[in-house]
Amino acid sequence: MFSALETRVPPPFLFLTLATIVWALPGSIYSPVHTAIGVPALLLGLSINAWPKSLFRRAGTTVNPLHPERSSVLITSGLYRYSRNPMYLGYALALLGWVICQGKLLGLGAVAIFIGYVTRFQILPEERQLSARFPAEYAAYKRAVRRWA
Repeated sequence: MFSALETRVPPPFLFLTLATIVWALPGSIYSPVHTAIGVPALLLGLSINAWPKSLFRRAGTTVNPLHPERSSVLITSGLYRYSRNPMYLGYALALLGWVICQGKLLGLGAVAIFIGYVTRFQILPEERQLSARFPAEYAAYKRAVRRWA
């Protein structure tokens, strides 16, 4: 059953679903400090998520998380020098920023769910595909760069 979930739920959909759930949670403890911290984290996260997509487009490879087997190039420049998954890291940071803006402590669970789900059902299958497609190059890259950084 779990393997049926691999690369089936697009991370942007998961991000938006969890952000909506956080918004709907009861028990907001709002303070202007939440906005002052949360908005920059949200915007930084979305920026971190968006920038690597331009690298994929310039390289002519897929950015579609539902089809990691279509990767034609291994991207190791830009933010990929520091994290093997900057797009997912960006979503996690943006979700954390949203949780902070909402002032909902329970929302931290959504961030943990995002990281756990994306690691298990998106990143691990992507890593298997990249290891098969670029065996030596990806093995060296994995040794040099952390998954989440």
